[in-house]
Amino acid sequence: MDINTFSKLGYGVYVVASGDKERQNAFIATAVMQVTAEPAKIIVDCHKNNFTANLIRELKAFSVSVINQKYKPTTIGTFGFRSGKDCNKFENCKEAIFGENTNVPIVLEDCVAWFECKMIKEMDIGTHVLFVGEVLDAQITAQNEVPLTYSYYHEIKRGVTAKNAPSYNKK
Repeated sequence: MDINTFSKLGYGVYVVASGDKERQNAFIATAVMQVTAEPAKIIVDCHKNNFTANLIRELKAFSVSVINQKYKPTTIGTFGFRSGKDCNKFENCKEAIFGENTNVPIVLEDCVAWFECKMIKEMDIGTHVLFVGEVLDAQITAQNEVPLTYSYYHEIKRGVTAKNAPSYNKK
């Protein structure tokens, strides 16, 4: 099997967050998609060992923020390559709010849109879990900005893949 074939699938780059005003965490996701229109639902892929997965399970809520092409490297560096078990990822986040429906953190910094979701189902898929969320609120925050794609992140920005990402492979 040619493992490079998977790089031809289309992905975006997102910050998925959960928590409350006392503790928050987030991670970079590439596997997020809308699965129904009414009621609006999205699905998020998360590594089982991810600290945010525990918060999503406990609080039954999460947010998804769509990163733009003009993102600062610290956004992906902080949310994608550091563990929330070891640091407060929101410590240097200058733009974040808390959802009105779930109180989860929503990252606005370097993002074009966001979704606030109530987790309605979890599916174990081996190394990862899928969280299905009913969208309770969503906003476009930067109408004229372009969402970051995973191929743009790799090909233009020369980004690397974190070891807990679903697309990670040992080369």
